Amino acid sequence: MYSTLNRNHHSANKHSFIASGFHAATHSNYLDLLSAYNSFPPSMSQVNPPLQIAVYIAAHGFGHFTRTLNLLSLLSHGGKYNFYIRTSSSLHTEPLAYALHPSIVQTNPYQLDAKQSLHSLANFDPSLPLAEETKFLKEHNIQATIADAHSLPCLLAQTVGIPSILITNFTFDSIFQAILDSDPACTNKAALQLKIDEMTHQYALAHSVIRLPGHIPFPFSAPQIIDAPMHSRKALQTQSETLAGLGLQCLESKKILLNCFGGHNSDSLSGVPKLPEGWVCISQTIHSPPLFYKISHNVYMPDLIGACDVVLGKLGWGTCSEVIGNGYKPFIYVPRSAFIEEAGLLRWMENAHRRIVRLEVDDYESMDWRGAIGEAEKAVTSSSVSAKDWEKDDAELVQIFVDALEGALN
Repeated sequence: MYSTLNRNHHSANKHSFIASGFHAATHSNYLDLLSAYNSFPPSMSQVNPPLQIAVYIAAHGFGHFTRTLNLLSLLSHGGKYNFYIRTSSSLHTEPLAYALHPSIVQTNPYQLDAKQSLHSLANFDPSLPLAEETKFLKEHNIQATIADAHSLPCLLAQTVGIPSILITNFTFDSIFQAILDSDPACTNKAALQLKIDEMTHQYALAHSVIRLPGHIPFPFSAPQIIDAPMHSRKALQTQSETLAGLGLQCLESKKILLNCFGGHNSDSLSGVPKLPEGWVCISQTIHSPPLFYKISHNVYMPDLIGACDVVLGKLGWGTCSEVIGNGYKPFIYVPRSAFIEEAGLLRWMENAHRRIVRLEVDDYESMDWRGAIGEAEKAVTSSSVSAKDWEKDDAELVQIFVDALEGALN
């Protein structure tokens, strides 16, 4: 349990995380979990010796980190692995000082900055991370790598003669390819194409790809691609407990919209959004009681999803999985036309969730959300969802990983 993590001790090797001692979060403050997760001290594993695995997590956004953290919690129960987290993400308490991949730059949660993204691709120099991470893998006797979802770890693994496993629903070569193809005015297209092609070549070095739901085509041919079921973080508190923890007990009799758009500057919007009668909104950006209540970014999102009636946000893997995994909550999404991974996520949601409503960017920014919320309410009554055995899916995912790793090591 979370309370058993010893926060009074710190590892001499702060890169490491011993999976045999980690369990899923039981606290609504997710950043507290990250702090405990990153500082958890080494101890004797149930397996002697445990396998040493480096886990590479893309620094783009929140979703890669949260889904990888959840996967590691599932893998921890057998006590077979020591995981070493390698990421430049600011969510990690000790992020790497160097980037492991070029950046996808956004102007807001649903708009891409193509020029800056291509600039990042053009200027990314892999020589430092290659040198430093090769040294790290050798010094720590790493036996395999996991990547979500950048390409360099696949090359690193091959360089030191160990297998790599890619776990994702998309790869960044396809993302950058779409950005490059959409910019006819680009002056260094040939050089950028070479960089994308090199990324694709690196991905092809992976021993196995565990493909998550909501996937889009991979531009490379992998030795084996294994489809895996969804996994997600689950709510740990009731609605009453969650609202009480936020000091919002007054909302228990209301219908609640959860606005998941962090990072959007509400000052640039045209006013206070319009909601249907009887509705209130919990938001990370807008505060205008008695209808809108701003909360901290330092929250455990599955509890909020479980406590709300409808979710408003973008199609990202983490949000999609947690909307499904926490009661198939109706989901209003604002499209991100420049993000090609959205096509796979939308197909997944339409098939597995079936309570999804599109809210155009203009309508979102004009702040009239009443129609979309009404559609979301109707979606609940017009669609049915079957009970799902999430523990069975989690066990299947773990077995897929175990089989892939054993096959790679033998």
